[in-house]
Amino acid sequence: MKKIVSLIVFVAALVWTWNVIHTSEAVGFETHSGIQVKLAELIGNTLVTKKPNAKDLTIMRLWTETLSDNKVRATFAYKFVEPTEDGEELEQVIEGEAVLYREPSEDSDVDKWTLQSVKTTNDIVVFTEGSTITPGEETEEAETATTGETPAATPAPTATPAVTPAAPKTEH
Repeated sequence: MKKIVSLIVFVAALVWTWNVIHTSEAVGFETHSGIQVKLAELIGNTLVTKKPNAKDLTIMRLWTETLSDNKVRATFAYKFVEPTEDGEELEQVIEGEAVLYREPSEDSDVDKWTLQSVKTTNDIVVFTEGSTITPGEETEEAETATTGETPAATPAPTATPAVTPAAPKTEH
């Protein structure tokens, strides 16, 4: 009796492993690769349309994962450089995710994926050149605009910070 039960368990395990190895994925590697290429093209085209002065587009991260047989999530991060009005350049990093759904297609060999939603989760701006701002000081242009006098006629303001930090507490 033990031999028969052992044989049945062994055959069932053999059939199960055969099925696990030989079943195809609902969304194959080629589909993931195609979605990633199209999404990279879409990011580039959208950037050219919305920010024509942007340059040096770099896609830092782009991957897809299967959520179900007909649903894929794509996660992306890209950066680009954009000139400001002052002639300086700033780097923007945008991260986000998109959800795509598979729609029925007339051709069974071609998958049709539709972009259902896109949301950015993190926008980072990196300035290549910083500006120094001192609290309590006015620039010469601001003084001239508010008083109407020339900068030489007005005395120099004293530099007092707008907020004075409290003395640190020491514990004994």
